[in-house]
Amino acid sequence: MIVFQDKNMRTFFKNTVCALLVATSSASALAQDNAPRALSPRTLTPPEVSEKVPNVTPLEVKSFSGGIDVQQLGSVSNEALGVLSGSNAFPSDMWKGVNRGLVENLIASLPAQPSSPYLRILQRRLLLTAAQPPKGKSGEKSLLALRVAKLAEMGQTDDVIALIKAAPQEERDNDLAILETEALLTSQKTTQACGNAASNIQSSQDPFWIKTLAFCRMMAKQGDQAMLSLSLLKEMGDTDPVYYSLMDALQLGQRGKVDSLPAPKALDIALINASKAKLNEDIRNTNDPLLLSYLTKAGDIQAVQKAVEYNLVSVDFLAQAFKATKFDATDLDNAIASAEKLEPFKAQALLYQVSSKENQLPAIRAEAISVALNLATKNDKLFSIARLYGPMIADMGRSIDMLWFAPQALRALLASGDWDTAKAWYLLLRNAAFTDQEAARDWTAVRPIAAFAGFDVSTEATSQSLNNWWAAQDETPQSFTMATRLFSISDGLGLEIPDKLWTTLIAGPKLNAGVTPQSGIWIKMNKAAVAGRVGETVLMALHGLGRQKTNQLNATFLRDSLFALRMVGLERDARALAVETALQAGL
Repeated sequence: MIVFQDKNMRTFFKNTVCALLVATSSASALAQDNAPRALSPRTLTPPEVSEKVPNVTPLEVKSFSGGIDVQQLGSVSNEALGVLSGSNAFPSDMWKGVNRGLVENLIASLPAQPSSPYLRILQRRLLLTAAQPPKGKSGEKSLLALRVAKLAEMGQTDDVIALIKAAPQEERDNDLAILETEALLTSQKTTQACGNAASNIQSSQDPFWIKTLAFCRMMAKQGDQAMLSLSLLKEMGDTDPVYYSLMDALQLGQRGKVDSLPAPKALDIALINASKAKLNEDIRNTNDPLLLSYLTKAGDIQAVQKAVEYNLVSVDFLAQAFKATKFDATDLDNAIASAEKLEPFKAQALLYQVSSKENQLPAIRAEAISVALNLATKNDKLFSIARLYGPMIADMGRSIDMLWFAPQALRALLASGDWDTAKAWYLLLRNAAFTDQEAARDWTAVRPIAAFAGFDVSTEATSQSLNNWWAAQDETPQSFTMATRLFSISDGLGLEIPDKLWTTLIAGPKLNAGVTPQSGIWIKMNKAAVAGRVGETVLMALHGLGRQKTNQLNATFLRDSLFALRMVGLERDARALAVETALQAGL
């Protein structure tokens, strides 16, 4: 391989590559409607919907495919751009009093895959809010570029495109142009992506544009020109084995193959799609948001429920996957018994087919949903299955005959974000508890989580609910662990815990403290909350909570996180996280 030591020679070859790529056709010719082909076999093709993030609090946060409220804060700062403002957003001065370097570093290092559905919502809101930037010297990348890059890591391609579109054209530097093009490639909007590449390659010598435009040429059946450009790139020292292997497969008309993909890129996904590449089991078992979204949309059943659980894609994909699963008449006629013998995905598919059957008897529907929710809780899939069944449960009639189902209906509706209907089921159970012994027992079990949701928060009611809940527990290490978490959450929400319950915990067994975040995160979060710095408080809470299931975290840190959010006026967000944590813990 030739290695160019001379800077002028390297520049000459870059210019040569760019010239070759732009010489023979316009952007429109490159961007033929020759979109990458889907991974075969494609079994999931739900209609396009305006997807919504689950309404976990009373506040609904929509997916940003349309109806965006673009707030530009006048001409104060182009970095203040956002697509959320007003009641859907954090305050426009949320970075007041915060050091810019701290904000930039912590935004760049936020988790790409927050550990729960509501933390993902909270993180998106932080990144999409229109707010004046913090004071201080900017780093290499603008705050806007850092926000967009993090949304891209999270797999929120619609958010990426929307936020970039909010920026004036003159502010869209090379970083933003690349991020936008990657989002378009990931969304299979190849025509627009190729148009971007043809426009930007004339002003930037970034290898990304050369590679993207070569891909576009290959899709436009101009393989010889594309391969010539790539050979020059290789001679310049560029190494990207997955990209070059898949481009070779496209050139030869062969199916691609990928054995290792540790850090999937947008071009990788576009090429996998275009070449119908075979992916091994390790790759298909990914947790990467971009690849998970692609595999789900491409029909990979293994990825579907994981992507829905992470709230990356619409629950419609899960519904269609379940409907497409084949069963014989015997299984369908004996669904409850058959489900116990099947692996979890097939069991859930069978139960969904039975429960969603048109004109199904309410009792059979409720029983099938009940088994499905129990199975989902056991397999850590409660949030996706709750989102699936939420509309069905909301449409059910609430009567004395359905009291047995009320606790599960309450939990499922809270998990899916329908708190209004969840409260109606709670009130049905509460009213029956005064005359029905079984209803009274169920009411005792769910009263704490109802208090977290704000359904029953008077001091007397909270104290009574916690006392009765503890009285119903066997005194085991597991019950002490649950009580520690429950009372810590309660205290974080400002609910009154009777002294005798604290005394019981103090006298109880020594427990595992849970996962504790770095002390700097904990201390900075508390100090930010005391000072009323909203953005910093949320940022620190996301770092402390977002890398581990919240029910596995140190209970005292969880308490402080809820208290901190409430101190800066985010009461509803604190309650949403409290409910989500209680559901994760199996309360």
